[in-house]
Parts: sequence; structure tokens; C-alpha cells
Amino acid sequence: RLFRRLPSILAASLALGALVFVAMPGQSQEAPAEASEPLPERGVVIEIDSPERSLYKIAIPNLRGNGAMGASGAEVLRNDLTLVSLFQVLDARGFLANLEQEGLNITPGPWSAVGAQGVIKGEIRGSGGSLEVEMRLYELARGTTATLTRTYRGGQGELRGFMHQFANEVLRQLTGTAGSFDSRIAFARRAGPGRKDVYVADWDGHNVGRVSDGNGVNMLPSFGPGGIWFSKLTETGMFITHSNAGGRRIIDGDGLNMGPTVCNGRVYFTSTRDGNSEIYSASTGGGDVRRITRHPAIDVSPACGPGGNIAFVSTRHGSPQIFTMSADGSGVRRVTFRGEHNQTPAWCQRGDQNLLAFTGRSGGMDVFTVNLATGAYTRLTQGQGSNKDPAFSPDCRMVAFASSRGGIFVSNPEGANQNQVIRGAAETLRWR
Repeated sequence: RLFRRLPSILAASLALGALVFVAMPGQSQEAPAEASEPLPERGVVIEIDSPERSLYKIAIPNLRGNGAMGASGAEVLRNDLTLVSLFQVLDARGFLANLEQEGLNITPGPWSAVGAQGVIKGEIRGSGGSLEVEMRLYELARGTTATLTRTYRGGQGELRGFMHQFANEVLRQLTGTAGSFDSRIAFARRAGPGRKDVYVADWDGHNVGRVSDGNGVNMLPSFGPGGIWFSKLTETGMFITHSNAGGRRIIDGDGLNMGPTVCNGRVYFTSTRDGNSEIYSASTGGGDVRRITRHPAIDVSPACGPGGNIAFVSTRHGSPQIFTMSADGSGVRRVTFRGEHNQTPAWCQRGDQNLLAFTGRSGGMDVFTVNLATGAYTRLTQGQGSNKDPAFSPDCRMVAFASSRGGIFVSNPEGANQNQVIRGAAETLRWR
């Protein structure tokens, strides 16, 4: 029975990022591992001579009109803009402006005196389920007319969402590309002996909710049609379902079926149905199953990238390394050549970035990125405990990862400005 073999299966899974590198009976012997260079120390391998990016200094006083809500709304904005690593949010205790006299307008002198380049003002009108929230961005170099204004209407419970939306627009105004502060992170977490559940939360750690049924082992979540897709372990194997399927098995079959990711309108997943761990795809209804990889080595952990390309982990060159391929399995290309053990790929969804994040073992587990165009590596973590399972924010300005420091942390893609956003153990993150 599968449960009697569960310890060995889960040990193999955990050894390779819970992606189940399970040696099947009769599997072909793998080729000896190719020699790999060690993973880099902190920082990029190729040094680039350029000045450090200057942070944009922005002032965000509490929103007017409602004391507690105004403070809460401003704090959401401050947190968003601080964690994205593009702004220096000025300390409100140093403001010189007469906020009551200014209202929603600004007098440039007092703001310039504290170093502000931009000011965000807001006002809450109404109460309870009928709020109107007016927001303004001022760029001091462009005078006293707001360069961005938005008005939001809804209930008190929507205030956080309004602030995330406005922060997205602030980034669009100042950088040309909107933020992704209204996004969510899905992850798995051990919930007791023999039990693991899948959760989803706002990216900043608020509104954490369980999406699996609270029974058994649920793991390897991903976003897709129908909600959060994940794998569920049973006595006879592992099947794939999603949060709105009512427990129905969407993708099933002999052996283990796990690690779904939706790409090109299809679900890519790992399965042992043919005796070896390979990558397959299926329709979102579970039909039209197609085998994508065909290799005697182990292939697992598909991750969807820009243009529909797939990253995955394979032992076909000996040790676990990260490869990419086209959606139909053609054009396989190895992309990690440093380190003996690389896993859990996560692709930046902006095609102009050419970045993959991954977990590498260099003594312990740490987070790295590799530029697919240049081959340059960046080490995001070092000497900070165990760090694994990275995920890019939808705009690729941040990377989230699980850390033994006590939860989910985010940083910029260079590893700077690390902050905890979700407390408690977590693994196999996805961000959308």
C-alpha cells in the first residue's frame, strides 16, 4: 500500500523540493554527473560597472477624513512602496507641511525641504459600506497639479484593495509599468501529523485562507482556471484537483500525478504513470493527456514561462539541473551549469527580463537567479538559514521565497531589501 511506502516517497520528495524524484523499479541507470562549477557567492558573477539605483523619495501622510482608516490606508501604501525596493518612504514624523491647511493640495516648499520628490495625498469620505476614496500623486518637479488622480468607491473592507490598486498606478506613472500589489501567493504548509494543506494569501501577508479540504496531504499549488490547482495524496496514488472542484479528481491515473502548472491553456504536470517520472500535459478538464518528455532520467517540476516555454528539472546529465523546452517538448536546453543540485524553477513572466529563479544547494539551500540570455547568476540569499522555492511577482520586481527564518520573505531580484511578509512554515510558492 502506498501509505506504507509514504516515508520513503516523501523523503525523496523533500530531498528535491517536494517534487518527487522517485526512483521507479527498473529505471535505467543515469549517466555520471557532469562536473559543475560551484554556485556563486552573493552578488552577480559578472560585475557591471554602474552606479547604484537611487531610490525615489516619496512622502505619504495619513489619508484625511477618518483617523483609523486613514492611518491604515496610508500604511498599506507605505508598505507596498517600501518592499518594491524602488522608493524611500519618508518618515512622517519629519514632515514640515501644514497638512490640515493643505488638504488634498500641496505647498511644494515644505515637501522639498524634507527631500520629497513625490507626495501621495488621499481622503476618505463616507462610512461603513459606502466609502469614496480620492487619491492623488504629486511629482514636485512637475508643479502643484496632481499628475495622477483616482477615486474608488466601495465598502470599508475594500480599502486595502483600493490602496494596492493606487500603488499599482503610482508605479505605472513613475516607471511606465504598473505594479502587482493586488496579487496573491499560494503555498503549502504542514498542518499536523500526516497532514499538509494549501493556502493562499495577499502578497503582503493579509487574508490568509486555506483552499484545500483540511484532510490528508495537499501540496504543490499553482494558479489556474477554477482557482488554485494542487496535488492530493491518497492511499492509491496522487491526483490533481483545484479549489473549486469539490474534491473531484481532475487529473488522475496510475502512480503519482503532481505539480500542476497551467500554461498555453493546458495543465502541465509530472506523472509516473508510464513507470518513470516524466512531464505530461492535459486539458483543463483533465482529458487529452499528452506525454511531453521522453527520457530514462527523471523529469519533474514544470514551470510556465513567457511565450509558453516550459522550465523543468531533470537528472539527464547526472545531478538535478534546470532545463527549458518548448510547449511540445522540443528544443530542450540546459540552463544551469553551476552547482550540483538545482531545483524548483520559477520564471519571470516579463519576456524582456530572461530570468529564472531557482533553489540551489551550496552547503545549505539558497535562492539564485540565472539570466537566460547571458548565463549570469545572482545569489539572493547566503548565510541566512535555509531559503528555497522562489516565485517572481507578476511584474518581476520582487521575488518571494520560503525561509527557515520563519515564513515567506520577499526581496528585489538582486536579493536586497529582504522582509518577512507571511509568518509560519511554507513551501512550493506560486505568485499571481
